[in-house]
Amino acid sequence: MKIPKKITPCPITEAIVEIRFDSEAPPDAVFGIVYTALKDTYPKNEKLPILQLPEILRNKDPNLIFKPYHKLTNENFIIQVGPKVLSISNINTYVGWDEFFGKIQDCLSKVQSLDIVSKVFRIGIRYINFFEFDIYDRVDLQLLLKGTQFKTSQLVLRAEIPSGDFLSILQIVNNAEVQIGGVSKKGSLIDIDVILQKDFEGFSKDMEEIVQNGHIEEKKLFFTLLKDEYIETLNPEY
Repeated sequence: MKIPKKITPCPITEAIVEIRFDSEAPPDAVFGIVYTALKDTYPKNEKLPILQLPEILRNKDPNLIFKPYHKLTNENFIIQVGPKVLSISNINTYVGWDEFFGKIQDCLSKVQSLDIVSKVFRIGIRYINFFEFDIYDRVDLQLLLKGTQFKTSQLVLRAEIPSGDFLSILQIVNNAEVQIGGVSKKGSLIDIDVILQKDFEGFSKDMEEIVQNGHIEEKKLFFTLLKDEYIETLNPEY
């Protein structure tokens, strides 16, 4: 199928690239080293609430090991850093893949030059899309109950879809409440997280290609979900 380069209005509320890694630097030192490299571009530094928990709990609880401790921001982008995780997000207005990927490349290049990452073992590319209506009416997906279409005002669907080396985690929710630009809105979400779990020795140029390919997988799944007639209402540009 043809995949649009752009649709209007754009439903993307957040795009995130996350990298999980091991570092030989002390856990408390990772942020300081990364901050030194990124502070000129991301001047606002915020400590995250997880730092209020005891260190032993943060380091041992499997639900907390990959949580960020600090958030760095500029106008449209957020970088979050923890002892084993680095993510970069495009928030508010989506700037488009070319500009977002440029920010990703710049961030990865700067962190790579620090030589503090000994191994990367998970790369994720996640897109969250918001719609002010029940999205199940406009996706090419059928849920049947005894042969008839199943519909409800509160429906959460989650699926794990393998595609080559990637695994796409798809979630569709039709009664979600989200904060967009500080405003609370109700509607539907299509949340796609494309992940690759594979060991890499430190940061490498291969990661940029993986992020590019993961983004392609995300777009393919997103547009495969939508009905053709709905895509045509979104002013697609090819």
